[in-house]
Amino acid sequence: MQRRFGDQPQSAERRSRPDRRFHAEGATQLRSPGWPEQMFQFLTRYLFVVLGILFFNFTSGIEPTWMTLAQLNTAYAVYIITNSALFWHASREHISPARYRLAMWIDIFIVSISVLNDPYPIPPSLLVFIMVVLGNGMRYGMGLFRESLIGCFSAAMLVLSLRYAYSNASVSPGLLFLNLFGGIILVYAYILMGRIEHSRAQLEHRSRIDSLTGLMNRRSLLETADHLFVQRQQRQDQLVVMFADLDKFKRINDTHGHATGDEVLKRFSCILRDTIRSTDIAARMGGDEFVLILSGTGVDQAETVAQRIQQQVARCAQEHALEYSVTIGLGEAPTHGDSLDDILAQVDRALYHAKAHEGCGGIMRACNV
Repeated sequence: MQRRFGDQPQSAERRSRPDRRFHAEGATQLRSPGWPEQMFQFLTRYLFVVLGILFFNFTSGIEPTWMTLAQLNTAYAVYIITNSALFWHASREHISPARYRLAMWIDIFIVSISVLNDPYPIPPSLLVFIMVVLGNGMRYGMGLFRESLIGCFSAAMLVLSLRYAYSNASVSPGLLFLNLFGGIILVYAYILMGRIEHSRAQLEHRSRIDSLTGLMNRRSLLETADHLFVQRQQRQDQLVVMFADLDKFKRINDTHGHATGDEVLKRFSCILRDTIRSTDIAARMGGDEFVLILSGTGVDQAETVAQRIQQQVARCAQEHALEYSVTIGLGEAPTHGDSLDDILAQVDRALYHAKAHEGCGGIMRACNV
């Protein structure tokens, strides 16, 4: 089905524009590492629990101070089973913030039990708290780093208080130095990690943004689109892809120069940002081609948005005494496909046919697949 600008009644209801913004700051607070890195962390957990079992079961003259050996081994067995269950879940669902946090607190719990039962006046198992903080913080970003730091510090203070409150031992200078040394290491690591995260976020931002228009670039669009289409399938929601192609843009470059052409692209990008919601996606595919993704939106509502974009482009062209317009193609998921590539292919065919037979400046809907 094809529809040109003006066919839709002007009284069509305007979409609501709730502010469900993706916060850039929130994106840097929690990171999702790849499966190989997560697998390495799970294997490291197995290594440490095996070392704990060997320490308490096969070291001559060593007995747990708070629990029986059978109780401590039971705690280690439960930890291994739990870690295995989380390992299995991670192998099937790589991204799961809830699992990251649960695994971290289970780590803190089992390390606390180990420190509590460590018979040495200066428990070497305290060092494992440092591994928990670094292992979680450096993988999952500053949010979990901060939480693991607070959790480990609180757990260490609690178990040390219990150790010395219910025993005749006194707090030795060596233990104080160990805690002070460990705390300095963690604070220093936290400061360094914060700087690394800030630099990484800046680099990531630059790599995902088109330098001229400030919109998403092609790479960022493709990555974000994959996530949005997966969400759409899970929620059984509507999603519209809009392809905008500036007409006569090459003539502007040839006649007025590339500097003027760049200004046209910048102004058009501002129009897109001002027209769509904060939850919608706007990206520059390259040259004078742009793609918008409107989540939770039907094709009729999207056509109203396309009309507003065309009206603003017409006013902008007139104000700057330039001759150009924009042709917009619309495709809806799942009607015209269930991926960005599939819908763009349908939209591209509709635009090619429309420009060949009807000229520029229209709004075209993709044909049903």
